[in-house]
Amino acid sequence: MQKELQDIFALVETAPAPLALATLLRVEGSSYRRPGTRLLTDGESVLRGSLSGGCLEGEILARAGNALADGLPRLLRYDLRGDADLVWGSGSGCEGVLDVLVERIDPVAPPPWMGWAKEVLRDRRPLRLATALTDGFARRRLAEDEDPEPGEVLEVIPPPVLLWILGASDDSRPLVRQARGLGWTVGVLDHRPAFARPERFPEADRVLSGHPAQRIPDLSLDARSAVVLMTHNYQKDLEALRELAASAAGYVGLMGSRSRSAKLQAELAGEGIRLGARFHSPVGLDLGAEDPETLALAILAEIQASFRGRSGGPLRAVPAVGALA
Repeated sequence: MQKELQDIFALVETAPAPLALATLLRVEGSSYRRPGTRLLTDGESVLRGSLSGGCLEGEILARAGNALADGLPRLLRYDLRGDADLVWGSGSGCEGVLDVLVERIDPVAPPPWMGWAKEVLRDRRPLRLATALTDGFARRRLAEDEDPEPGEVLEVIPPPVLLWILGASDDSRPLVRQARGLGWTVGVLDHRPAFARPERFPEADRVLSGHPAQRIPDLSLDARSAVVLMTHNYQKDLEALRELAASAAGYVGLMGSRSRSAKLQAELAGEGIRLGARFHSPVGLDLGAEDPETLALAILAEIQASFRGRSGGPLRAVPAVGALA
């Protein structure tokens, strides 16, 4: 949802005319999308996002046109349980009750909550946005750690993943590109100044040179941070792992063979250092990766699964609950 929100903010900032924003506020039962997802439209076509498997988008566009015309927000309820799903679409399988807020957004004077959201996510804090529709207006506030008040719906959006890639070789480039495509914040660190150059990684948010012991303590790593070691240098990986063991990084991945990983862990254990369950080596899920692009996909998939508390296995093996029903 973070990437969707980032793209919507960018489109609003450059829009030549008011747009309509539809937000999925609440779901009872199962749904294709989760609360907090959004759809941005100019009233004629979808510019970004979706709220269902396609069954509601036409209806939402019509209501968005009304909101653009009169400027009034609308709180809509769609009951897609049972045979009702066939009425709205072609049996998309949502089978839930969806509450959707549709509102007009003026790019000249965007609503304050958009500025709040940008600031909170930029500071890597969870966005807790409480929304209520009263007196014909959508009212929002930052709830921080508070519970929603009566009549409010609470959205909780975690900050984007912070990914640091240690190693600025060519095989790191697809990992940077794909991670940025997910809306993650991405940094590259390498001890070789000739490799750690911004022009080699134009998609990265930061590119740093320096030795791990000098740089890692200043990377502001937290529980939503992932670090992937791709230095192909044993001593630099050992140096980095020493520092990462003392960090709050929620995921640490090491590229290389099992024997190399075991040797590194044994050397660290001899110093009384252990990384625990957050350490992943060989890095990535078993996707049959054979090149830097597919390896990047395998690494990002494992990071995503790790932060969501999932195993990374096939969905058909997961019990049907909520959106998976």
